[in-house]
Amino acid sequence: MKTITKEFEFKSTYDLARLGDPEDLLFFDIETTGLSSKKDMIYLIGCVYVRDGRWHMKQWFAESPDAEGEILLHFFLFASRFSTLVHFNGTTFDLPFLKERAARYHTPVSGREPESLDIYRKVKPLKTILGLPDCRQKTLEAFLGNDREDLYDGGQLINFYWQYLRTGEASLYEALLLHNEEDVKGLPALLSLFSYEDFFCGGFHVQAEELSHYRTADGTEARELFVTCKCDCFSLPVPCSFSVGDCRLVCRGDMLIFRLPLFEGTLRYFFSNYCDYYYLPLEDRAIHKSVAAFVEKTHRRKATAKTCYQKRTGCFLPIPEAAAGEHPVFYREYKQKPSYIEYEEGLFKDPVFLQQFLLATLPK
Repeated sequence: MKTITKEFEFKSTYDLARLGDPEDLLFFDIETTGLSSKKDMIYLIGCVYVRDGRWHMKQWFAESPDAEGEILLHFFLFASRFSTLVHFNGTTFDLPFLKERAARYHTPVSGREPESLDIYRKVKPLKTILGLPDCRQKTLEAFLGNDREDLYDGGQLINFYWQYLRTGEASLYEALLLHNEEDVKGLPALLSLFSYEDFFCGGFHVQAEELSHYRTADGTEARELFVTCKCDCFSLPVPCSFSVGDCRLVCRGDMLIFRLPLFEGTLRYFFSNYCDYYYLPLEDRAIHKSVAAFVEKTHRRKATAKTCYQKRTGCFLPIPEAAAGEHPVFYREYKQKPSYIEYEEGLFKDPVFLQQFLLATLPK
């Protein structure tokens, strides 16, 4: 077994204290000769951690298949000092693989089950809004602008390992260590992606609310609303933009800008208690039974959920129904999305309404 230790410079853009005491966090990654924990082995384990405010890396390399049990023992003894293991998709792969291989060698494992933080599972829900083709670690690193020297993937390095055992070639050994080193050093850098969840859950206040004119696809003129908000606590490492329904959002730094097209015309407000209403076909509206009693029977019929409405003409804003609060909700047709409320100038400057809108619109 070979043990490699290094100290390295790293400045996290994410406050590690949000996850607990930084010195209680152990970031780790394993390299294996295949995907089966019963048939394949672990030949390399790497980890990074903070001690006295400085970053350190440690790797355990199996110079022969017989050394697997030794590197497992050293890793578990070392990991027992930490309360949280941080990994990338380790819930599915690394942790079960480690436990299976440890059981094979009767390796003593700490009786205290450490906490587990899977970066992959935390970041995967952000894939669409960040415009990512996948959530592989290298893809996320590229999104953040983090460069790598390593040119290979784990599958390619399996052959490198077996070749190294046969030849002892230094370049193969260096390639194996470099891949694991960049994987494990990349883990704390990926934590900056947690800023997106913090940002979307953070408090905002409106800085500007403006109306703008634009032309639709058919050449008619329409208006849209631009609202610029500032996040009170968090900032994003890389800008992103995405759409939720009719709402287009742009996030940059600590700023959130969303654009909503206004609908100017006639919409319907549907009464929920349709059994108490009659529908008047000639007037295309519903009225309460107490009033309908004065209408000739031939000019009225019992309302249904789809015909129990009143019409309103005006300027409307498309928003999720959950964000409407006390505002009446309008539709083009019964329960047809999007839902609308009447637009009033300065609507989003109401902090309660802004919070309701963002909670219903932003990703969770």
